[in-house]
Amino acid sequence: MVILVLLFLADIVLINVAFVVSFLIRYGFPFPEANFLPYKKSFAFLTVIYVSSLFFFRVYKSRFKTSWDLFTRVFLALLIATLLSVTFAYILRAKLSRFPSSVFAISFFMNLLLIFKFNQIILKAEKRIKKKVIVFGEDNVDDIVTKKADMERREIDEIEELIKYNDIDEIVICENMQKKENLNLLIYLLQKLKIDVVFSPSSYLALLPEKINGNDSIHSLSTFIGKKPDVEEFLIKSLDLIGSTLALLIAMPIVILISLLIKISSPGPVLYKQQRIGKDGKIFTLYKFRTMVKDAEKTLGPVLASRDDPRVTKVGKLLRMTRLDELPQLFNVLRGEMSLVGPRPERPHFVKRHKALRQMRLAVKPGLTGLAQIRSFYDLKPRHKIKYDYLYIQKRSVLLNLYILLKTIPVVFSKRGW
Repeated sequence: MVILVLLFLADIVLINVAFVVSFLIRYGFPFPEANFLPYKKSFAFLTVIYVSSLFFFRVYKSRFKTSWDLFTRVFLALLIATLLSVTFAYILRAKLSRFPSSVFAISFFMNLLLIFKFNQIILKAEKRIKKKVIVFGEDNVDDIVTKKADMERREIDEIEELIKYNDIDEIVICENMQKKENLNLLIYLLQKLKIDVVFSPSSYLALLPEKINGNDSIHSLSTFIGKKPDVEEFLIKSLDLIGSTLALLIAMPIVILISLLIKISSPGPVLYKQQRIGKDGKIFTLYKFRTMVKDAEKTLGPVLASRDDPRVTKVGKLLRMTRLDELPQLFNVLRGEMSLVGPRPERPHFVKRHKALRQMRLAVKPGLTGLAQIRSFYDLKPRHKIKYDYLYIQKRSVLLNLYILLKTIPVVFSKRGW
């Protein structure tokens, strides 16, 4: 409690320091009296608005699961406080004279920097930025739970006791769940208590053979796990649109060069079109640069690509090694059929054949790259691929997408992945 009071008092000082520094940036020193007078008349009123907004967005709660959680709360609080302050300054302009609008804009960024960093430093020193995780089972969870998390292990039969808890951020299941009642309870926790539920790959695979087909509890669980908050979904979609547009503009000379090389080196079309399964099982047409001989599947039918596939052309081999054959899929991203990051889209033939490629994996849009691609190899088998894809679906966020996109670059140049 003492720490929270100290943070509150410190933020009052920082809010006004940010305004003074903003005047200094805008006008230099000494401040013009006519421009600084509105602030002198209203600083107490402005401080109340800003502090009230920080309280409303729960910046002074006792613990945060991550620094990002703290940052988003401070950002939203200051954004609303700034908008309210500008509104009141306009309404009361007769009494306050004209408050410089540029100072409000500068102070937003100054406040964000000062308040977030100060609160983060103090809260970290007091160990108040830490995720609380309960793990059910004895499996290794190093790939799932961060080392900085406050982790507690429990038995799967104790899951009913979680209803009594009000301070849990995440539940990790790494044990086979035999009781349908436990699955229903997990759905309740996801809906009502806003707790993240993560299955380890081993526990998920244990569910597949007997329960994944036609089981309503599993289907409902996949719906909640696949869906993220509206703000997160908006940020992911924005990253897809902006990222794919910029990538296409930058890569246009390469696209033209590749098209010419394919046309010259072997007979057939430049682009290869193929039906793939997208989000919620919808079929869409995927575009790639053609890397195989024309009509490669006429004789053998649908076959998973391998590292030394004899059907691949010389140009195609180079394109596959550098992953440039995937460039046309940026159009699929722009059309909303794919995301920059996600499970790789599979063909209907293989989805029907392999249970591991259904249900949870189809809860999100397929991606141009994914966790499986930066962790493993091109010819990864479906049952192993699902381990990475399912972990991604559960941890999916705009920050994770950015991380995977950045990690994809060295993977491409090292000629592994996919």
